[in-house]
Amino acid sequence: MAYATGSDAVIKIGSDTLTQCSAFSIDKTVDNAETSAIGTTSKTFVNTLDSFTASLEIFYDESDQATAAILAAAVGNSAAVSVSFYYEGTAAGVDKYLTGNGLISGISWNGEANGVFTASVSITGTGTLTEATAS
Repeated sequence: MAYATGSDAVIKIGSDTLTQCSAFSIDKTVDNAETSAIGTTSKTFVNTLDSFTASLEIFYDESDQATAAILAAAVGNSAAVSVSFYYEGTAAGVDKYLTGNGLISGISWNGEANGVFTASVSITGTGTLTEATAS
């Protein structure tokens, strides 16, 4: 069995590759609505709306265009950004990735005397997160 590793991953914001990303996570959830009828002894549910959130840990490099785009969006721009998580790599016709649009919902800058300047970026999905094959 082949496993995808973090070193295979590629993150894109729009068409720009985010070269300074050190970690990422994606959470997809589905809301449920209760459909239990009176007189039953067990609850039943149906799935309703799905949503996703994502977070990125990045090293701040002002010459990296994708990082600059994320930071610019975080400073009050309300337009959604396209984000793609190539978790297997980018081999055409082979590797899978997750893609969707999202709003930059938070950013936290971090600095320390013995380290590089970093940022934690939170993304709230707007629309569907889909899986596709790299082309």
